[in-house]
Amino acid sequence: MNTRQSLYLLPGTMCDNRLWDSFIAALELLSPNYFDLHFITISQKATIDEIIDDIKQQLPHEKVNLLGFSLGGYLASAFTLKYPEVIANLFVVSNMPCALPDKEIKERSRAVSWIKRNGYSGISKKRILTLLDESAQKRQDIILLIKDMDESLGTEVLTHQLLTTTKREDIFRELGLLPLNKHFCVGKNDHLVSVEALINMQLLDKNMKLSVIENSGHMLPLEKPNELAQWLNSAF
Repeated sequence: MNTRQSLYLLPGTMCDNRLWDSFIAALELLSPNYFDLHFITISQKATIDEIIDDIKQQLPHEKVNLLGFSLGGYLASAFTLKYPEVIANLFVVSNMPCALPDKEIKERSRAVSWIKRNGYSGISKKRILTLLDESAQKRQDIILLIKDMDESLGTEVLTHQLLTTTKREDIFRELGLLPLNKHFCVGKNDHLVSVEALINMQLLDKNMKLSVIENSGHMLPLEKPNELAQWLNSAF
């Protein structure tokens, strides 16, 4: 690896740039000074399509390596579908390009109703633990960071993200037809992502690579930053 690579990072629901700290540290150990890292924000536009257009405004006028986590992974996929000419490599972490499971949609709807009636006092520990593999559920550093990011972004951002980004189109097939490099990484015990569905997608898409990380849940950048950095690094 000789030429420096720019990497643009899209966070997930109620996550800020702190999501990436451990991952960035691990990446720097693997490939010192190789990656130029840039943080993208998820705007409070009215629709997913408008959010995607805002992402484009945050990118340079050249092909980019785009990495999205969770909600950011879906947005990165939808962005790639709309602007494939902009993408050199698509990296999707803890997400698949389809509609959310019915259970998750119902939970989000209940959350919005609760907030409207009672206000928002922060993400519960119970909710956090559902996002983590059993091996990480006693990691107070991870639990506290998730709580802190949630508190920093606040009620307005949460409500917007829940209302605006819950209704997602299934873009599995369309994304698979694009002749560009797609790299997916998922925790084996991520209850929000179907490993089987991603395996089936990979079978139909010669340009897609899938990595499944053992002993990890949904929060891969926090639970397995070293493994995630190795995965990213191996693509270059």
